[in-house]
Formats: sequence, structure tokens, C-alpha cells
Amino acid sequence: MDPFTLTCRLCDQAAAVQWQRRLTPGEFETVLAAEHARRDQAALLADPAQPPPSFGPMPDPAHYTTPVYACSPHAITLDAAALVHQATCTAPAAADLPGCSCTPEPVPSPNPEATATAALPGHWNT
Repeated sequence: MDPFTLTCRLCDQAAAVQWQRRLTPGEFETVLAAEHARRDQAALLADPAQPPPSFGPMPDPAHYTTPVYACSPHAITLDAAALVHQATCTAPAAADLPGCSCTPEPVPSPNPEATATAALPGHWNT
């Protein structure tokens, strides 16, 4: 199979669906290590005649997700796939299908500012 083809986590067939889950502690440690290396490299390459580089806060696990892929037979429900799952979620686990082993995060509250729409120019309407 093509190394760039996304595959089902359960059976290695071509993926048909995808959802998100939070990073495991080990996966997040990899993110932190990469960020430490990036900051160390930036500090090493910084011009000593200039102020030292200023970095923001370290990454927060709440800001990271990773994709989970599945083929059609091993897909969770569409409603469940629309949510972010816990790091410990075992989906797509055959015993839980079409569900999963976790309680996904609730849907965020809608942003009232995002619901306002701008009027399109008249010549854009068909």
C-alpha cells in the first residue's frame, strides 16, 4: 500500500472516515520535546547584540488533538465522529462499534458573533 495512504487503525485498510482525540501523555511529551528543541535552537541562533528571544507559554494538552482513521466497516457514528474524544478512547475497537469506549467532549457553545453574516454584493447572487 502507498505509504501516504491513510489507513484504518484497526485493520490497515484504506481509511474512509476520520475523527479527533486528545493526545496521550506520551504523545504530548513528544510535542513538548519538539518545542523545547525549537526554543533551544532559537536561543542558540539568536544575535547576542539583540535582546534574547521571547517565547510564549509552553504548549497545553488542551490545544492538541490527533486524527484517528477508520475504514467504513470500522467507523464510529457520524455524531460521535463530530466530537473530540478522550486520549484513552479505544475507537475503533470492534467490541464498541459503532460507538467508542469514552465520553467525548461536549460541543463548544456557539459563538454569537460568528452567526452574523455579511450581505453579499448583488452581482454575486445567482
